[in-house]
Amino acid sequence: MSEYLFHEKYLNYKDMMSDIELLCNHFPKKCDVEKLEIAKTIEGRAIIAIRVYPKGKQVEQPTLWFDANMHSIELIGTNAVLAQAEFLQAKLNENEKKYFDINYVFVPRICPDGAELYFTNSKVSRSNARDSRSLKELGSVWQRECLLEKENRKINIDLFQNKNRIGYMRKKSEAGVWTCDEMYPELIRYRELGDTGPFYDIYPEGKIINFDGSYIPSSFNLVDNEIDLNRNFPHDWEANINENKGGKMPLSENESRAIADFSAKIPNIYFWMNYHTFGGVYIRPSGKVPDAEMNMFDRSIFHNIDTKLEELTKYPAVSGHQEFTYIPGKPLRGALTEYIYHAYGAYAYVCELWDLPARLGRQERPFIKRYENWSKKEWRQFYEFDRSENNSMVFGHPWKGYNHSQLGEVEISEFPVQFGINNPPQKLISEVIQNQVKLFPLLVDLAPKPKIEIKLIDSNEKNLKYAELTLSNVGYLPTFISEAKKHAQGTKKINVEVVEVKKGKLIGERIYHLDELYGFARIHDGWLDSANKGTITPTTRTIRIPFLVDKNDLGAIFKISFASVGEYIVTLGEV
Repeated sequence: MSEYLFHEKYLNYKDMMSDIELLCNHFPKKCDVEKLEIAKTIEGRAIIAIRVYPKGKQVEQPTLWFDANMHSIELIGTNAVLAQAEFLQAKLNENEKKYFDINYVFVPRICPDGAELYFTNSKVSRSNARDSRSLKELGSVWQRECLLEKENRKINIDLFQNKNRIGYMRKKSEAGVWTCDEMYPELIRYRELGDTGPFYDIYPEGKIINFDGSYIPSSFNLVDNEIDLNRNFPHDWEANINENKGGKMPLSENESRAIADFSAKIPNIYFWMNYHTFGGVYIRPSGKVPDAEMNMFDRSIFHNIDTKLEELTKYPAVSGHQEFTYIPGKPLRGALTEYIYHAYGAYAYVCELWDLPARLGRQERPFIKRYENWSKKEWRQFYEFDRSENNSMVFGHPWKGYNHSQLGEVEISEFPVQFGINNPPQKLISEVIQNQVKLFPLLVDLAPKPKIEIKLIDSNEKNLKYAELTLSNVGYLPTFISEAKKHAQGTKKINVEVVEVKKGKLIGERIYHLDELYGFARIHDGWLDSANKGTITPTTRTIRIPFLVDKNDLGAIFKISFASVGEYIVTLGEV
């Protein structure tokens, strides 16, 4: 049995911090590992980043980033990030060389306040349950609170031992849009043509603030649900609180600002995985334009990665613009992965963990349609799944009558869809996260990998020798990472600097500037991949630096700097 909790249960804050501590302690002693508190939330919880430097903290290398739980109830992402860290820990302990050539960042939980609130009383928030708006600005909204104690249930989740967990209320209404399924009366589903009732309106358990005696606000109008962290990042941000929940300004929240500030200090990030739920899909830029309007080089890389992601995990990888807009043609603004790609130039994906739609037979494309219009058939399938595989966690709660001071007679129950719909049943946690661990070797292999060879070359002139440096990129991505990075940060050069010379005299320049190197990534240009096209993207460059040498024992040190990869020191002879 694993000593880690994340293989088999969802982690509250205390359990998560315990697993993080264990993980950090089990990395090889020769590696530098930092457990960093990159920010504190308003409620005083730490946002933790684990940084792993296999060759030591002083060695800059391409960096691979994983994070999760930006949305409060999307809990399994935390488990997935910790599983990735555990996989790396094992590979480093086994001394597998390629895993030492990359640095790593793991942020298991971006939104600890929102997640902990759900574990405490079942309050569901997009990100954090807080709101800076005044009551006058809010208008008529719901204030969620427990009005009726719930029953204890024999479920291995602490939440279900708290009788004051918050549920939902239903009120009979001929115009209601919800009904009890005729085959499975415990199943509440959306009303369809031909249904005979009774029908209900459903609201969050609680009271209406600013109630005028007649108007009942939408269930989405909540007093403590102002910001969606994944709409709060600077790229293509929009101030639309009700629909977009982007906040009054980008990076207005401690959590989003912490991620932006911390990542901005790491210039070598080449790939970023942002875990969410649910769906069983990878979503990547661009969210704003179709693939046809993207840079051809970056589009090619994304398409190549898309193919590998689906091949390994069976989750399709899709364009955000083409297959994941809630309203066709209307992009999701202020998203983290768009910001990371356009500002940092890293290849960034959202992964919606847990392929529930596919398990219920939904195969539509564009992918977003798999969430739409679940019929009696799908809801009954899920009800049966909940009963057989999920301990009736979603639909196994009784309704109890209650005289509401504002609505009159209602019934109160709960639908903890967080365990079964938004996240898989706990017994499937290991299956879902291990499906993601398959990706780790691939994501390491994507990195640019400079290789530097040096030798002393004779000339036809007495005492004139050349230090010949051959710089190659034996990795997949180019050393400049992406065209988006060039666009955002400018075109950089490889700097070759002669740092120290002994037993000779430098007669060439001390610093040389070379163009960046491509990797072996394939560019899709619409033509047959045939050898007769030859090599069109340079992956190797050679430079000769002249020295006056009395004998053949020149000693020199060279520093080769790649702006988006790191610095490398090579030595010729004895220094």
